[in-house]
Amino acid sequence: MWIFWLGSILVLLLLVVLFVILNSKITIRLRAKKENRDELIQLDVTLLFGLLSLHYEIPAMGFADLKKGLWVESGRIDNFTPGPSAAGEDAINKDKVKHWMQQLRELVTATEGFKRWLVNTLQKISFVQFDWSTNVAMRDAAHTATLTGALWAVKSTIVGWLSYHIRLRRRPKLFVVPLFGTSPTFSTELVCRAEISFGYAVYAGLILIYRVLKVKGGLKRWRRLLTGTKPQ
Repeated sequence: MWIFWLGSILVLLLLVVLFVILNSKITIRLRAKKENRDELIQLDVTLLFGLLSLHYEIPAMGFADLKKGLWVESGRIDNFTPGPSAAGEDAINKDKVKHWMQQLRELVTATEGFKRWLVNTLQKISFVQFDWSTNVAMRDAAHTATLTGALWAVKSTIVGWLSYHIRLRRRPKLFVVPLFGTSPTFSTELVCRAEISFGYAVYAGLILIYRVLKVKGGLKRWRRLLTGTKPQ
């Protein structure tokens, strides 16, 4: 009899743990800052109450030339996999962007209803913070005012697109501050934090796998693109 009660208690505990895990949040925090020639981009992803985390950082980037494009210095720290953190420098040019776009198109064709899946997943993401402040100054006061208006238009368009596709749980804080009578200056900082249910993320992953399997050769194409192997 006691074995039955012990088994029932263990099953109940497992169900409670599973319920808590599935109702936990995956938190994504992005911080991007640029001040004149200095820039910094940080991405933090935490899940399972902080037991698993990923920190990705781009401390420096710049424009080399028209052929080489942008150079990006990056670093990654996580507790998903053992071993030292990854770091390095990479170049982003026209050919690489074209290659990424080609890969994206192939992923879309290798998945049935990829766009619909993406829209449904984005609608489950909630923005709990979206703060974006910008300070600008140009030599001419009229040019400063014109640039200020243009920046307000860009920010409003971006926030409008986000509010259409993603839930905003808190009103975004947008600032554009014109600085008159100073040397040319440009500084901007974006801090946003988004959340999605761990349970829905697992569900979305399973739905994505199902949609990939419905396309002939879809799983093989996804595996090839994610691992970077060439088609045979």
